[in-house]
Amino acid sequence: MRDSIPWCSSCSRLGFPQTGFCRVWPDLRGDHEYLRNGDDDCPDALESLRVFNLAVIFQEVHRVPFVLTRSHSLFFIFGFCFGSLLQAYEIQLKVPGVADDVLVSFPENHDPTKSWPVVFSYHGFNAKPEWKMTRAHTGPKDWIVVGMGYVQRGKYKIEPADLAMEVKAFRYVRDELAKSQGLDLKRVYLAGYSKGGWMTDTLLQAEPGIAGGAILMGGHIDSRMKNPVALDKKTKVFIGVGRMDPNYLFSLKALVYYRSRGLQTFIEPWPGLQHEFPKEGSVGLREWFALENGGKPDEAALSAELKTILSLSPKEAWTQLIAFKDRPFCNVAGMAWSRKIVTELARLEKNPEVAFEVKIRNSHRQLLAREAKMRTLEELQRINAAYGKLAAASTGSPRSAEIEHDFTRIQAVLKSAGPAPPATPKPKPSPLTPNFPNDGRRVLGNPLVR
Repeated sequence: MRDSIPWCSSCSRLGFPQTGFCRVWPDLRGDHEYLRNGDDDCPDALESLRVFNLAVIFQEVHRVPFVLTRSHSLFFIFGFCFGSLLQAYEIQLKVPGVADDVLVSFPENHDPTKSWPVVFSYHGFNAKPEWKMTRAHTGPKDWIVVGMGYVQRGKYKIEPADLAMEVKAFRYVRDELAKSQGLDLKRVYLAGYSKGGWMTDTLLQAEPGIAGGAILMGGHIDSRMKNPVALDKKTKVFIGVGRMDPNYLFSLKALVYYRSRGLQTFIEPWPGLQHEFPKEGSVGLREWFALENGGKPDEAALSAELKTILSLSPKEAWTQLIAFKDRPFCNVAGMAWSRKIVTELARLEKNPEVAFEVKIRNSHRQLLAREAKMRTLEELQRINAAYGKLAAASTGSPRSAEIEHDFTRIQAVLKSAGPAPPATPKPKPSPLTPNFPNDGRRVLGNPLVR
């Protein structure tokens, strides 16, 4: 019957393939045929008719509760029906409580009858929902990417009531996509930039069943979540942050926190960058998404990259090899070749110039670890003194700029904390009263966070 239906002029102008849109659902051809009447009318008016009628057809057939806008409805329908002709398509979603439209980007191979992993991408402060940055790291296939909006706009300040509303909005979008677009509830991921990085950390602790999270340019504060959910040991975490970012220390706190809870956690510091994302993107994040979707490393390509690194001067080769070793692709179980990295590091560290850098790096890492775990002003003061000594000892090291930066950060926190109160004599404990230790004055949280 469909073959007997002529291919209408609107299908021709819309660029549909040979069968024509009107042949796919002949029962709805009456609405579709209305488009023909405007063929000779104003192009803008015709476009409005196209979008309106195609949206009506789609909602009639699939009963999707989404609000489709004029700019994207046509591409959504077109991509859904003939997905091979478009790389990606988008819909806009009205979500209760969320002021900005939520953007949903579907992969080029999307089929709503199948199951798909999804990543909710949270934007930064003063930005708008978007999915392109995350899509650039997931690739064009397989992943549904949600450019998520916030209920609580402005700076990040999650109180219990705020968090409850954010969780409600998240669940609304998740459940709607699961009902109509094949979202796999067992493969729900989070990613966030800046404010979105803090939100990702919070939701990982607040919402059960999250498969993984990418905390980018954000971090973790221990006191933010009083009763975090139990995290599945299969949950994976990726952390990306500029090495000179004010949030760097809090990214380290996130690393310590999630590893302490038994989760595989990667961190990728971006050398020389402040609160910004690398222009070329994150290699580690691409690898992380690939592994989470069942991908496998290209061992030949990694071996070639390792060979290139080892051709550099000893100091430069060692520096790059340290970063290479921490990449997700280099930490897949069962990759025998990766043992070579450890062997080559040991060889390079016998070089006198490299040995000096190893000593500076180890001392710096110890200070950062102490800083990430500190709780009191007294601890911070001791760490500050140690940074002063390390800064003097690292003169001439490529790492000296990072050490000076961290030293300046510590001094700024000390200044904001104010002078320590005068010491008061401690009363002698009663024989019946335990002598609990005094934790001292507590250190301020991230000054970027209220």
